[in-house]
Amino acid sequence: MDQEINPQSAPSKKSDWPERATNLVIEVTDSIREKGISPIYRIVRVLIFGLLGAALASTVAILLLIGIIRAMTVYLFGDNVWITYLVLGVIFSAAGFFIWSKRIKALND
Repeated sequence: MDQEINPQSAPSKKSDWPERATNLVIEVTDSIREKGISPIYRIVRVLIFGLLGAALASTVAILLLIGIIRAMTVYLFGDNVWITYLVLGVIFSAAGFFIWSKRIKALND
């Protein structure tokens, strides 16, 4: 009777396959997440934060421009709006011409 096999001490192959199948499923899903989902998640995250930042920056720029126009009109030119528009038009046109002169010439050929 010393040679009896204790079912708890020696695992059988029938009880081992669910654990191996579970480990295989976990490895496959981790691999898919690591190679496919994670890069896509990072790209989408950058896009969302970029769009949010662009929306915030454009809102701040518009409000700042409104404040500059209002301050120039009231405090510098005595409620003469046309002078404010003329000054800002010249400034923005000069900036536009400067940026236009710095463009890459190869794009025009």
